[in-house]
Amino acid sequence: MERTRRNRQLSRHPALPIRGGTLPADDASPTGNDAEQAAPSSDPNSIGGMVGKVVPSGDTPSAQPAQASDAIVGETVKEQSFPVEFELAGKSEFITTAEDVDGRPQLHFYVKKADAVIELDYEAESPGAYYSVAAVAFRDVSGDNRKDMIILMEYVTGAGQMGAVPVSQLLIYKQTESGFVQDQALEEEARAGVPYRILTIQDVMTGLATAPADSITHAWKKLKPGRYELEGSTELQASTLTVEAVEGDRLRFRLDAIYAADEEAAERGGVNIGNIESGEATLSEADMIFRDGDFELTISLIASNKLYVSDNGVGYFGHNVWVKGMYEQSQ
Repeated sequence: MERTRRNRQLSRHPALPIRGGTLPADDASPTGNDAEQAAPSSDPNSIGGMVGKVVPSGDTPSAQPAQASDAIVGETVKEQSFPVEFELAGKSEFITTAEDVDGRPQLHFYVKKADAVIELDYEAESPGAYYSVAAVAFRDVSGDNRKDMIILMEYVTGAGQMGAVPVSQLLIYKQTESGFVQDQALEEEARAGVPYRILTIQDVMTGLATAPADSITHAWKKLKPGRYELEGSTELQASTLTVEAVEGDRLRFRLDAIYAADEEAAERGGVNIGNIESGEATLSEADMIFRDGDFELTISLIASNKLYVSDNGVGYFGHNVWVKGMYEQSQ
């Protein structure tokens, strides 16, 4: 995605050093053990060093100049903007904004302290897609007792069978001695540890603690039994998948679906019904597959409480009975 960097120089004034950069001196700094800081950058207007790329172990990124606070672009997304106190930078603000670019929101993320601000750079997985912010959290993901930043965005591709189903893009910025550094290795590790298309913050933490080889079986074992309803179901057209149990590499389930042309037809008993009474699907790669003759039903994990069901198009249910789509666990 094309990014335009807006560089505006702050007036120089005394500053307190943080690792990899400096912050205005008139703001509170960490105390106690957190006050042990590296020598400041030669640029007193930087906050936190380089962002937006992985820095190999042992390398030290150069400091990135801060910008004036009026360099923040877009409308603030208030529900995803928070005050936060970093161990090295002290009291700061995390700010999310959405800038209108050709009718679509382009998301920006900033860390602001006093009148100094840096933008956290990233590359969109699907440039041009419609993005939204799903969650922001401050957790120690690197084991150094410092808050790191976890950002979850969601977008839809509009392509393929699940083109309307959101996809999570994960961003992790570590708070390091050189500043806020995007760690793509940790992002990949978290994604490898959970097979979900849509993530939560807890999923990210679970993914970081789960070996990739165990991620699929671990996630299916965590799937809660119960009723999952097809998104968009109505009184005239509906489908319900009931998860009975996950046992090893097998899923036991029941599927019930109906279709009626209109209320009058439904009242006359003109309801087409399709069901699978006692289904058993077997794990194949990341999905559970149910087969009956030429018919094949695929059940995919979308999130910890969401499934996607599709079939191979072979006639199996009643006329116009529809089972394909996303199913969410009933409350």
